[in-house]
Amino acid sequence: MTIVEFYNDFYEKAEKSHAHAVFCERVYGINLCQHGMADDHQIMLMLDELELDDTSNVLDLGCGPGLISGYIQKKINCRLVGLDISPVAIQRAVAQFGHQNPNLQFLVGDMTSYESKNELFDAILLIDTHYFIEDFLSMIPKLLGRLKEGGKIAIFSDEGKGIEGLDESQTQPHETIIGQYLMANGMRFKGIRLYEENRAHWEKKKAVLLELKEAFEKENNQFIYSNRLGECNDHDRTLDGRYLYIITNILDLKSHY
Repeated sequence: MTIVEFYNDFYEKAEKSHAHAVFCERVYGINLCQHGMADDHQIMLMLDELELDDTSNVLDLGCGPGLISGYIQKKINCRLVGLDISPVAIQRAVAQFGHQNPNLQFLVGDMTSYESKNELFDAILLIDTHYFIEDFLSMIPKLLGRLKEGGKIAIFSDEGKGIEGLDESQTQPHETIIGQYLMANGMRFKGIRLYEENRAHWEKKKAVLLELKEAFEKENNQFIYSNRLGECNDHDRTLDGRYLYIITNILDLKSHY
């Protein structure tokens, strides 16, 4: 199954699942059909760091069915473009928001080849989506080129130093693959460590899933249940780091971490 096929199937089933809605509400603090680790608190932290307002122009890369995009747009009252590779996800986003809010636009597309036709953004968001870009580090300069002067990229990541099985519980943002790249290239950034929040997230996620197992089974939604539980059991999640990087479009040899 390709990534596109997986997310087409996932979002089609998740939208109809009451059990998944309850799961998201309990784990993330709000049901936005999330398929990542960023909860309501982390999204608000990101928005505080980005300092957006109603004049801002925002690009959300890997927006899924658009519920997080819509939530952010409503909070800030900005203009927002959401991009995702899944046609089903974008169909859901357009059906939910596209015809009632002129400040929300949703497009089907690949994050690595999206052309904004000389449109510049105040912020570009990658909320647990950079994993799907094969050579993400090479994308960072291209993303900076799509920003206005002083614009910012926000990246949520748990990749750390990129060494399989490594205990990242003490790894600091500037020690990670992304942090090292940003420092080596003189890019101005702020790294926020979210290890404790992430550990609590995975503990809660697994506990809530197990409680809702019967509810998923009654819906015949083992696909979603197995996928979400598989995330929890993929490896020892207490070894994972988690970071929010805010990269500013100002070339400066003084990086902040």
